[in-house]
Amino acid sequence: MNRARRRRIAKVEHRLLRKRMPRFQMSVILLFTGLAGFLTTYSLLYLGIPWMWLRYPIAILLAYSVFLLLLRLWLGLQQTRLPRVSLDVDVSTVDFSSNLSACDGAHASIGGGGDFGGGGSSGSWGSSVSSAPAPSSGGSFLNGTGFDFDLQEGFLIVLALLALFGGLLASLYVVYIAPGLLAEILIDGALIAGLYKRVQQLEQRNWLRTAVRRTLLPAVLAVIFFTIAGAALQKAAPEARSMGEVWGHIQRRRALNHTRRAAAQDSVSESAGIPGSEVRTRLL
Repeated sequence: MNRARRRRIAKVEHRLLRKRMPRFQMSVILLFTGLAGFLTTYSLLYLGIPWMWLRYPIAILLAYSVFLLLLRLWLGLQQTRLPRVSLDVDVSTVDFSSNLSACDGAHASIGGGGDFGGGGSSGSWGSSVSSAPAPSSGGSFLNGTGFDFDLQEGFLIVLALLALFGGLLASLYVVYIAPGLLAEILIDGALIAGLYKRVQQLEQRNWLRTAVRRTLLPAVLAVIFFTIAGAALQKAAPEARSMGEVWGHIQRRRALNHTRRAAAQDSVSESAGIPGSEVRTRLL
């Protein structure tokens, strides 16, 4: 990148940061990109593709295409604001107020979580109770959280969560570089439109090449992370076809483990001659 191009990009980036919030604009673009990915994976599931490890990377790739299309739309909206009376116009002096204000009302509510709680057992109520076998978790993972995964299943769930977090970080990186990215594609869009034709020292590039160069790595990382997450979730819950069904699997597993613990506590109470409700109260 030559010096004149770097200076011009820096001026436009400063102008964007001062006049409007480019990171907010990029967040809106990514919001619709994520919606496109969600609709893609839902459509693939409806078409009979149940494997998350296959649907998720396909959805990310198609969503990335939508992302580039939205960048082109943003660029087109900005170019309509550029004065066309002179080929020597300085883009850094143009007011780039957002034309995406119609999208400002869009909201997304994505999230969820669990209420983690648990407990242990302690105390001694005589030799008969202390000698009775205590309930065992059977090598459970994250014991005390209330979910009681076995070691392999718990590892897969944690791996999937870490992979999803990595995909989120890749998206946040695109938001972080938004001022420089939008400034650079805006410069390239102005060059293509002929608004800088007389400024010979500026290096001319295609805006799409610039956008792909700046965002390809985060997109590839997102594909890798979501593929890992899908494969891990599929392995942990083979019958599940979506994250919602994985959560249902976890809840059913939790209910089953609770039933087993209650049965084991009743067995202890029968051998000790203590009411089962009292044993469960003391153990909890």
